[in-house]
Amino acid sequence: MRSSVADIASGLAVLAVAGVFHAQSGDLEGVSLLFPRMLIIFMTVGGILVCVQGLLKRRKGEDAPHDEPVAVGRVVMISAGAIAYVLCIPLLGFYPASVIYLFSMAMVLGDAGGGTRRKALASAAFTVVLCLFVWIGFAMLLGVPTPEGMLF
Repeated sequence: MRSSVADIASGLAVLAVAGVFHAQSGDLEGVSLLFPRMLIIFMTVGGILVCVQGLLKRRKGEDAPHDEPVAVGRVVMISAGAIAYVLCIPLLGFYPASVIYLFSMAMVLGDAGGGTRRKALASAAFTVVLCLFVWIGFAMLLGVPTPEGMLF
């Protein structure tokens, strides 16, 4: 895949995820909207910049193939997982959806050697540590509520 095409596709994917985040943040108001709004703005600006970078590469003729092939399957898997994660948050709640997403993505995409048991332990440790830091950062330090779901 040409680098300009990869840049444009990456930028459009980021813009799509930012759009889904924006659609999901419609019920938030006040301080609970602060972080999602900053994240949406950051993702939108980043997506636009990456798209522009791809268009400029194509226009300047710097559109050489990558030395490494793009792992399209992994990119599609991450994108589909992220979209499913965002869509599951209203149903399950932020923390249960995050645990499922992080653990499953770490299992599927992880490169930890040593078999399934080692991979599962590494994925579980990663999930617990990341969710713990998010909980401490948002709930405890900032007092920002995370989205609740219908089930949890």
